[in-house]
Amino acid sequence: MEVTKAIVKRVSIRKWKSDAVEKEKIEAVLEAGRRAPSWGNVQPWRFVVVQDKEKIAKMAEASGGQDVVANAPVVIACCGVTGDFSRKLQRDALKSVIDVGAMEWTDDFLDNVVLESEMFAPYLSGEVAMTIKAAEQIMIAVAYMTIEAVNQDLGTCWVGATSGTEVHRILDLPKSWFVHDLLPMGYANQDPDPRPRKPGKELFFWEKVD
Repeated sequence: MEVTKAIVKRVSIRKWKSDAVEKEKIEAVLEAGRRAPSWGNVQPWRFVVVQDKEKIAKMAEASGGQDVVANAPVVIACCGVTGDFSRKLQRDALKSVIDVGAMEWTDDFLDNVVLESEMFAPYLSGEVAMTIKAAEQIMIAVAYMTIEAVNQDLGTCWVGATSGTEVHRILDLPKSWFVHDLLPMGYANQDPDPRPRKPGKELFFWEKVD
């Protein structure tokens, strides 16, 4: 499907068919997330695919009993690793793009300028800054996944109203991970109208804000 058509077609789906989702389609959606832009190439995202009904039921309870979670054939727990923004791991990530010619930074510039600047190195500002930066990148990856889901004839619904702590416990995730949101996914059992959006004249500005 043409990308623009997929973007326009994407809406939040909250009713699902009972059909199982093919593994190759799930993998295509995950791959879209893996290919998303990543600031500094850090890629702090982790995605846990859940199809077990008991686990999904518990995740739904942790999300206020939302049917969109409870009835989904697939729920992807979208997680982050704040530690990926440690000095060492961020350096490794930046070095990987330097090595393929994406940036012409010397090791000296990387070590003594980039990684010593709060503008470029969230670790200098502490855990909160690293978590915010990780969350920002997870959201970009999830956006890519929602579009690829449309391309695979699947629906999704971005669920941020969930207890990350509870989902973390249910899935027995590593202590260094945090749960950012859930992405229920499956074959849509509804065809909702496009959601209203503010007109472009309220959102787009050229050169200056009138």
